[in-house]
Amino acid sequence: MREYPELEKLKAFQKAHDIKIQLLGERDELLLVNFESNKGSCELYIQDEGEDYDESNQILCLYLVLKSLEDYKDETDFLAWSNFYGLDDFDVFWLDYYRSLDKRVYEIEFHFGKIDPFINSFDYELRAGAFQELTKK
Repeated sequence: MREYPELEKLKAFQKAHDIKIQLLGERDELLLVNFESNKGSCELYIQDEGEDYDESNQILCLYLVLKSLEDYKDETDFLAWSNFYGLDDFDVFWLDYYRSLDKRVYEIEFHFGKIDPFINSFDYELRAGAFQELTKK
């Protein structure tokens, strides 16, 4: 079995910060989760286009949260972000949520450093390598 250092780093990150993810609901195909750590908690919407979310696999849940936060940072503005997720850019709910993400991301980076999902985006998109290993039961 091949070893993936990025998975070990993700596991170490989760353990060091005592991170737990819990599903709270769903809206417009995004999952609402509670992101809890030894520094506090917040609610975040995450994308799960591969329907991989499984609370029994907290490392996978953490990856999905970090990936969604990275996606937010990569998108240049609300329109780009809402189009990326296929959301209605006229929905005031999503505009307000998007605006609130700036503070949440700042707080997360303050406590944990630069947002890094550890696993290469190509592995996620191709469902290969470290991501494939992460999804194994």
